[in-house]
Parts: sequence; C-alpha cells; structure tokens
Amino acid sequence: MRNLRTIKKDVEFLVAELVDDCFIYLELNGEENMEKVGEIIGAALDLQDDTMDKINHRPEEEKADKYYKKVTKEFVESIDALYEKLSDISKK
Repeated sequence: MRNLRTIKKDVEFLVAELVDDCFIYLELNGEENMEKVGEIIGAALDLQDDTMDKINHRPEEEKADKYYKKVTKEFVESIDALYEKLSDISKK
C-alpha cells in the first residue's frame, strides 16, 4: 500500500493542476465560458474535499489496501471526467 501522505499529496496536486488549467483556459479564451469553467473548478474542489474525507475516515470493517485503491480509482475517474468537461468546452 502507498503511504497515505503520498495519496493526499497526489490528490492535492491533481486538483491544483486542473484548477491551473482552468485559469489558463480563461486567460487564453477570455470570459466567454467563465460560468462553465467556474463549475468545473467548484466540482474539483468538492471532489478534493470528499476524497480527503474518505482518506481520513476509513471504515474499520474494510481492509486498508482495498479501500484506498477503490478511493484512488474513484478519484482518478472523477478528475478525468472533469478534464473531459474542460476539453469539451475548449473544443467549442
């Protein structure tokens, strides 16, 4: 199992990268899709909070390895979906 500190740093890093990419998009394309990009940023920050909460409060009945792999997989799928939304906005 990976160290929990490493998992938390990875979550923070990936969310920060997504937020940075959103601001770069806004800087390059003006404020035409500001509301949609703001929703993506809000969803990313909510995702970070939810994931950190799951990491910090593992149910005792679940094995640590399986639980953290599941949480990590859910996070990666969710952050990927947010990147897809940003990509769809930038294609228009």
